[in-house]
Amino acid sequence: MPISEFSSNVAQLEASPTLVLAARARKLKADGVDVVDLSAGEPQYPAPAYAARAGIRAVEEGKTGYPPTAGLPELRDAIARYLRETTASATVDPASVIVGAGVKQALFNCCYVLFEPGDEVLVPAPYWPSYPAIVGLAGAEPVVVDTGWDAAFLPSVEDLEAARTHRTRGLMLNSPGNPTGAVIPGDLLRDILMWADRHGIWVLSDEIYRRLSYDGPAPSVFDVAERGERTVLLDGLSKAFCMPGFRIGYAVGPPDLVRKMSDLQGQTTSGAVGPSQYSAAAALGESGAREAFVADLVSKLARLRDLGLTAFDGIGAIEAKPPDGALYFYGRLADPNASSLGVAEQLLVEASVACMPGEPFGSPGYLRFNFAVEAEVLEEGMTRLADFFG
Repeated sequence: MPISEFSSNVAQLEASPTLVLAARARKLKADGVDVVDLSAGEPQYPAPAYAARAGIRAVEEGKTGYPPTAGLPELRDAIARYLRETTASATVDPASVIVGAGVKQALFNCCYVLFEPGDEVLVPAPYWPSYPAIVGLAGAEPVVVDTGWDAAFLPSVEDLEAARTHRTRGLMLNSPGNPTGAVIPGDLLRDILMWADRHGIWVLSDEIYRRLSYDGPAPSVFDVAERGERTVLLDGLSKAFCMPGFRIGYAVGPPDLVRKMSDLQGQTTSGAVGPSQYSAAAALGESGAREAFVADLVSKLARLRDLGLTAFDGIGAIEAKPPDGALYFYGRLADPNASSLGVAEQLLVEASVACMPGEPFGSPGYLRFNFAVEAEVLEEGMTRLADFFG
């Protein structure tokens, strides 16, 4: 089909590079290649058994009809209660919650409702590749705000102010960050939210990795009393609860915004998968089992982080900062002229190690490695990495 036949809505749209490279690694493994796959943006562990059983029970009990567009009442209640229990906010109302098929859908709905042609949305780099793509699909313009290694990958208020124009309507935040693992400190987060409120800027805070933090809790926008009304928290079950295939994410914001997002969702996908919602309600609602699962996962990931960092210390051609959160090492190549896309390709072909290059994240010269795998897998991957770089 000639590209000229596609609408202007998708003329510049490209496939998600993270999904494309992960699919390539899976294809090689299916073909019999012994690939160590450190590319995936998900923990490689099973979902909580108690949550899985809740979804199975829902199917067995015939709870398979269309769910409410904004989410099952019991799940919206569980999300509101979970946020009240794990952030400083004591006033989260279920009416402020909308459930979608993953955080990506919730984020898309939010952007599509809030932004339009002529608007600008600030996107600190490195960023999750879907952020600028989704902003563009809403008709707005993503404006990249570079951070970098020396700034610990953290945006400053001064950086954001320098990028702001009269067209700036939104700001994407992601803490802990993908791909860097950087955590925005509480004081800086408060300053950013107060700055955004002064200028009438919507803050969309993707907190999917919030519970995966290694040096104390990662601050949430809901921990900041001074946040403005134009603040939206986005989260889901894919990372801290190892439930990526259940496809459950959510957004929490002003009720008027949530209602409009629900109207949009009702004309597109309608409600997220019903049995998955029952699983998610159980995952978040059983607080004792929930907190034990998260604590065990964080403890396991902390050990894997230490294992990987020790291995990086012996590789001179690539350097990794200790990530404060999330699932990734974001390694900086020592050769400033090296193409991280090219190096990632060589790693896959010559060493059978799959990782993500920095180009899709807005930061050439870096490689992202997922360490949320079994210890023997990570050890083998790091051995191959050391051999590759010599």
